Amino acid sequence: MHPIRPREGGVNLRFGLLGPVELHRNGRPVPLGTPKQRALLTALLLEPNRVVSIDRLVTAVWDAEPPRFAVANVRTYVNRLRGTIGDGDRLTARQPGYVLAVRDGELDVTEFADALRQGRRSLSAGRPDAALRQLSTALTRWRGAPAEDVPRSAALGPRLDALTEQRCLALEALAEARLMLGEHADAVAELRETVAAHPTRERLWGALMLALYRTGDAAAALAAYGQARAFLAEELGVEPGPELAGLHRGILNRDPALRADPQAPAPAAVTAVIPAPGRLVGRERELKEVVAAIGAGPPRPVAVHGPAGVGKSALARHAVRTAAPGFPGGVHHVDLRALPRPGPYETLARLLGRLGLADDEIAADLDDALHQLRTATAARHALILLDNVTGEEQVRPLLSGCPDCRFVVTSRRMLAALDDVEHLPLAPLADDAAYDLLTRLCGRDRVDRAQAGRVARLCDNLPLALEIAGKRLAARREWTPEAFADMLAGEEHRLDLLTCGDLSVRAAIDLDYQALRRSGGTAGDGALALFHRLGERGLADCGPAAAAGLLGSDRRTASAALGRLADLRLMEPLAPGHYRMNGLTRLYAREIAPTT
Repeated sequence: MHPIRPREGGVNLRFGLLGPVELHRNGRPVPLGTPKQRALLTALLLEPNRVVSIDRLVTAVWDAEPPRFAVANVRTYVNRLRGTIGDGDRLTARQPGYVLAVRDGELDVTEFADALRQGRRSLSAGRPDAALRQLSTALTRWRGAPAEDVPRSAALGPRLDALTEQRCLALEALAEARLMLGEHADAVAELRETVAAHPTRERLWGALMLALYRTGDAAAALAAYGQARAFLAEELGVEPGPELAGLHRGILNRDPALRADPQAPAPAAVTAVIPAPGRLVGRERELKEVVAAIGAGPPRPVAVHGPAGVGKSALARHAVRTAAPGFPGGVHHVDLRALPRPGPYETLARLLGRLGLADDEIAADLDDALHQLRTATAARHALILLDNVTGEEQVRPLLSGCPDCRFVVTSRRMLAALDDVEHLPLAPLADDAAYDLLTRLCGRDRVDRAQAGRVARLCDNLPLALEIAGKRLAARREWTPEAFADMLAGEEHRLDLLTCGDLSVRAAIDLDYQALRRSGGTAGDGALALFHRLGERGLADCGPAAAAGLLGSDRRTASAALGRLADLRLMEPLAPGHYRMNGLTRLYAREIAPTT
């Protein structure tokens, strides 16, 4: 805890969760009362400046069946906590619960997260000296296990475990920064203590093995692998993963790639070619799934798919940046949308250029170019993001021709024809996440939950539309959220309003429509005609019988047309025989429908 001087004429508060729960008022510790009252404060601090419902507070305080008067007891604890805090406006009632106002510099969790984010960003940019300072600062915020004096209820336990996971990520990143700086002896001393506290973290064991090997103690590095293997077998019942096992083989074989070479580019520096992914809100579960799929088992492509504007690229970029430290061959990104003719050879040529080959060095033949990719990534595990793929043919040769690389693919439609792929669908944001994204963009003080919910519904809860709405509200301070929602409610102007600079919902949907126009055959022609008919009539819902009526066709032809629209994500199947366009796509269909 780092006490701060009181502000003149006010109350200075300092909250701590990274250890025993603490509150300092004007630099002095304040007793927090019973374990249940500390549990209540913990639940509020885990969601600072956000409304925490009474139901969630009840489940945080009572792990078993709550008592009959649990709600009344929560209100009593809240009143006591107000007195403890001593700043009357900090803890207020707001339907459906309470919100604890926490300012900048008052909560150790926020300071830790900010410093960790800065440190990971510095690592990705190849600046290990800055990363070491930032990560060390982040870890000084910890005083013990998170909220270690609070009983672990089913509601609080997972949230506190997530903080512990973040601490482990900081420790792993710190070790990586030391190795990049050549501080191998210092890293050994730190890592022996760290792996003793976290014996199932394979990346920490790998860092220790590498540090030992680079200090000239190959025997100790091999012994560390034996310890890691024993711990993993005893605690988890598993063998070491492919990265740790590969490092073990490299040490046995005295692989030159493992030597410390200050002149060589730092592995993490290659992540600078991944464009900054921006905000990622409400995707914690999906991010964990993608990162876990990247690191799981033998190399297997991970394909994220979903409709226009749902945030596939942002999620994939965050995931590969998170997974980057486990890939000594670097992280490489190819956006197929930027290629004039994005076939498999064009994709491969762009990727080889990312790996340092000049245009005149890239083989003119696809098979020869694939051989160049295998050679360039041999013995250096690489992670490759192929963004905005439109068809299996664009990427199939790469996925099958370079088995040592890990691939992440994003696409609108599910690339079902690819073999042995982990498919992960992405849906629009939940209401709470949509509210959070809007308030982060335009300010929590400007929009309440009801107003944000109305804007979010008019944006179909799509991250792209919400990002544009939030940025427009932030830029136009004279617009109230209520007035902006009223403007969005007018369907004739909604797509115009959801445009900000180079961000456009209309342009995103247009890519799918152009793909529909290019598709041929009976199903493609029928789908284009059906899309136009739905637009003319302003219809969102449709099934085979209705589609057959609109097309003047049999049900089989109509079903094929609906399936084609669903493949292109212009409609979504809700149930057998029931398809729906989201509101923004319906407006686009109405705009482009033929007038005659």
